[in-house]
Amino acid sequence: MPTPFGQVNVRDVLDILLVTFLVYQGYLLVAGTRAVNVVRGILVFAGVWVAAQVLNLPTLSYLLGRAGTVGIFALVVLFQPELRAALERVGRPRGRDTGASGAALQDLARAMERLAERKTGALIAIERRTPLGEYAATGVSLDALVSVPFLEALFARNAPLHDGGVIIQGSRVISAGCLFPLQSSDGTYRRYGTRHRAAIGLSELTDAVVLVVSEERGSMRIALAGRLGPDLNGTELREQLRALVYDRTAFMEPDGSALDPDELDAGSDVPARESP
Repeated sequence: MPTPFGQVNVRDVLDILLVTFLVYQGYLLVAGTRAVNVVRGILVFAGVWVAAQVLNLPTLSYLLGRAGTVGIFALVVLFQPELRAALERVGRPRGRDTGASGAALQDLARAMERLAERKTGALIAIERRTPLGEYAATGVSLDALVSVPFLEALFARNAPLHDGGVIIQGSRVISAGCLFPLQSSDGTYRRYGTRHRAAIGLSELTDAVVLVVSEERGSMRIALAGRLGPDLNGTELREQLRALVYDRTAFMEPDGSALDPDELDAGSDVPARESP
């Protein structure tokens, strides 16, 4: 097909479509993260370097070329967590996960309610498609059915595993007393306590549904895709768990496309101030 740029065949069209798709996927990986501003900075840097080449400014071109080489390695070190999360997201299986049973989710929701009533802090991660084995290895290995008394015992005050996180796989508790990665303290949620930042941090790096009970306020919330949802009552918690884990009709990818962003707006909430 003749065009102002010459002949264009089917292979050229396919090439353009694939490049467009890859650029769009790259945008989705960085959208909503601090990497967006870095990408903008890189584009400005590249624009100045190209202009220096076109205007035949050898000294500036040389300096920018050397700075760009060093900058690539610096970016890899600086944004290692974001790069890891992006690569994990690319390699994540696209099939549906084997979620927890309805009975297990009911017990989990009831345990959360009872912990919230007593203002007992809790941190629970429900595994979906991303394996949580490396985080489970930081705690005490268990293999027990999800039940209200068992979860209450794990998070009871002065209990040995109270301060760590619990990981649930399917209908079983596989580990307790786990250490979750913290969300950066200079981010949107810097005013929150360690438990909430751990919930957000794990949800940034994986697709896990992370439940958190505030020790100060007795509130129940869900962290998903690096964002912290609003306070939930028992009914709302059950509905969210059913949609996100059991029914999966509102299965949410890390770009947040499957849930209304307004539902995850935490701007008006009072911060929690508890230890992990």
